[in-house]
Amino acid sequence: MAAGVFLGLCYAGANVLVVRFAQNTSRFIPIVIGGMVLRMFAALIVLFIVIQLIPVVLPLFTGAFLLIALIGLFSEAIWLIRKPS
Repeated sequence: MAAGVFLGLCYAGANVLVVRFAQNTSRFIPIVIGGMVLRMFAALIVLFIVIQLIPVVLPLFTGAFLLIALIGLFSEAIWLIRKPS
C-alpha cells in the first residue's frame, strides 16, 4: 500500500509542477496536455514494472495509487478554478 501511496503522491506532485511551469508561459494548454500524456505514460510504465518485480497486493496497491492520484487531480482542478486570473 505504501508503494501505491508514494506513486500517487509522485503523480500528483508532477501534476502541480507542470501546471506551475505552464503558468509562466504563453502556451498553457499545450504544456498541460503534453505533461498529462507524459505523466500517464510514465505512471503506467512504473505501475507495470512495480507489479512485475515487487510482490504487492494488487487491489490494495492499485487502489491506493488511484485514490491518491485522483485526490491530487481534483485538488489541483479546484485550485485552478478558484485561482484569480
